[in-house]
Amino acid sequence: MPLVVVKDKVWEGLGYRPHAGQKRIHASLARHRVNAAGRRFGKSQVGGHELFPEVVRAHHNRRLLEELGIRMEYWIVGPNYTDAEKEFRVFYNDCRKMKMEFDRPGTYNDSRSGNMQVSMFQGRFLVQAKSAAHPESLVGEGLHGVIMAEAAKMKASVWAKYIRPTLSDFTGWSLWNSTPEGKNHFYEMWQLGQDPSNVEWDSWRQPSWENNFVYRQGITPKQLLIMRGDKDAGIPSRPAAAIVAGADTEIVALYNELGDVLFAQEVECSFSEYAGRVYYDFDEETHVTDLKYDPTLPVFLATDYGYTNPNVMLFLQVNHWGDVNVIAEYYMRGRTDEEFLNDILGSPRLSALANIATRLYPDPEDPGATATLCRGLRVQSAGGTGGLLKDRIDLIRKHLKIQNGHLPFGHIDRKPRLMFDRSCVETIREFDAYRYPDIKVTGENKEAPLKKDDHAPEALSRFFGGFFGAGALGHGPRVRKARVGSR
Repeated sequence: MPLVVVKDKVWEGLGYRPHAGQKRIHASLARHRVNAAGRRFGKSQVGGHELFPEVVRAHHNRRLLEELGIRMEYWIVGPNYTDAEKEFRVFYNDCRKMKMEFDRPGTYNDSRSGNMQVSMFQGRFLVQAKSAAHPESLVGEGLHGVIMAEAAKMKASVWAKYIRPTLSDFTGWSLWNSTPEGKNHFYEMWQLGQDPSNVEWDSWRQPSWENNFVYRQGITPKQLLIMRGDKDAGIPSRPAAAIVAGADTEIVALYNELGDVLFAQEVECSFSEYAGRVYYDFDEETHVTDLKYDPTLPVFLATDYGYTNPNVMLFLQVNHWGDVNVIAEYYMRGRTDEEFLNDILGSPRLSALANIATRLYPDPEDPGATATLCRGLRVQSAGGTGGLLKDRIDLIRKHLKIQNGHLPFGHIDRKPRLMFDRSCVETIREFDAYRYPDIKVTGENKEAPLKKDDHAPEALSRFFGGFFGAGALGHGPRVRKARVGSR
């Protein structure tokens, strides 16, 4: 349609004042937008208000729509009608406030029966509330847009089977609003928006306190550490709500009432539970980025062997300050030692990295596989990769910690010493999923981690044990102590 609607002007007429987190969503030009947000963020306000500029477009183009025989149709899809009703109510009230003329009959607002629909311009503009619990209702002609309300609660098939095909006719848009529920399909949609090369998708992870209308004082990262009683920040015990100076008392009260796990999901908007995680400091937004091969630094290899379980090889670089970058991965099941080798040699990217690698840090349980790889890749094997798993885990944990915590947030030197390239999909997944047997344990777990989702973490721990551990024997370059501003 030829009209470009200036949303700010529309909001002004409605009296809608979006907070900073909501503005990010409204301002994005991506076709598909994924907003992972905590409770009381204002997700329904975002979705409902986002539809009203479409009314303005339809009104401007109503004669053209009539001539072409086109209807501008939009859906609000929720797990149940009650979930879709929230966005529908916001949009319906917008229309009434601006005195829009509804088609009669054709417009209904009965949430009890699930009959929620707005029709205008003799049926050329239509908004309907839909329930994913009734897939038979998710059948229609081409859509111009869809709002996926509380998307984390829906089945993945709702999008793939019913919604996505209906957007093809008019290159329709989608807006996803939900609080996370673990790493399900909603998390996968959110990941699409985190990839800067995927221009059709955009995504955000926004905690509840982005809504400064509800949580007026907010909370800073430092105050979060104080609230949690973070030992690594030098805070041995968690204080009462009243003495977290400067923090919004409602946020601190929610933490006291919900506890770590529920607060992380429902308020802080985390995709993962912290209880039971081996690498509890691992955060995809912090530790995953686009890494480039640095020709001035050596390449190292680290392995974990399997057949039914996957064979894993990680490709790493370490700078003079001891910062580790995992720049590539190989992860494949059902491969013999020779097939493992041939897969590496047959991959243009992996073979190029392997050909310049200076040392292999192997799983010591299979010296035969190590010999095959060292011979085929013409690389030397390092020792010191065994020892206690706990010691190797501790070495990785230290690198996951944010360094130079005294610096202000956003400072270039306030960063972890272990980073992963976005292409290392399986490694990233396993680092987040790697867990101890009893997920209820909130302190240090003395048990060994589960033998599940441990293959890439195991390979990396072999490298850390051999390169940084007590048995390293000088295999790696001498590591300098990090100095602020020296990089």
